[in-house]
Amino acid sequence: MPAPRRIERLAQLIHEVAAQALQRHVADPRIGFVTITRVKLGRDLADATIYWSSLGTEAQKRTTTRALTDVTGMIQNMVAKALQTRTTPKLLFRYDPSMVHAGHMETLFEKIRRERPDEPVPPAAEASAEPAEPPEATEPDDGDESDPS
Repeated sequence: MPAPRRIERLAQLIHEVAAQALQRHVADPRIGFVTITRVKLGRDLADATIYWSSLGTEAQKRTTTRALTDVTGMIQNMVAKALQTRTTPKLLFRYDPSMVHAGHMETLFEKIRRERPDEPVPPAAEASAEPAEPPEATEPDDGDESDPS
């Protein structure tokens, strides 16, 4: 079994080769602006899952999925040349919804910020945002008040 560091290095190389192949060598109009988000390489190096993301409707995502399936062989050939290993992992493209979820979460946070513009900052955040002011000094007694003693 290869070392985890080697697996990580090979996964990074697959990520780079797949991204470059989609950008420079694939001329399929069904593939729009696709971003390779990550690659998960199996511990036995037999398979690699390439996660991708793209903006668009569900129909466009399905079309892109079919197009990526059609060009998998070409990309696998490029990966094989780049890896120069005895065997090449079988590539599988899988849609990664994390970018959509992140955008949705950001929209929700922005909505909360708009709804509560006067919400006080929590004490922990307030302390880290500004330096603490020294406590107010007490002024000496003038003697104006009548002293009961």
